[in-house]
Formats: sequence, C-alpha cells, structure tokens
Amino acid sequence: MTHHLLDLLAPGPSNAEWEAEKAGWRAQVMGNSACCYRRGSRLAGAWHRGFDAAAHSSDPLGLML
Repeated sequence: MTHHLLDLLAPGPSNAEWEAEKAGWRAQVMGNSACCYRRGSRLAGAWHRGFDAAAHSSDPLGLML
C-alpha cells in the first residue's frame, strides 16, 4: 500500500468547538475577557470552557495550544 506524502500531510476537517475552546484559552492568557461568539451559542459555551480552563490552570501560557 502506498500513500502520497501530501495526502498524509493535508489538513483534516476543522472542529469549530475545538477552535472556540482554543480561542477562549488564548483570550484568557492575553487578558481579553470579551467573547466574540453569540451569547448562548454552542461556540460561546466552548469559548467559555476554554477561558475557564485556562483560568484554573497552573501554567496557562505553557499549556497554550
């Protein structure tokens, strides 16, 4: 079985909730508390989960993705 290297290195499908969680984490590290997603949406919930997780982390900057 052979694979083309570029096929293996191609980006996978994006996950909007994961990206929103990462954005929340980064926002907490950078000192930005304003969520850019619509209040009550699943992406706003994911953003707040990331923000809260970073706030409770012992090393948010070192663990930032």
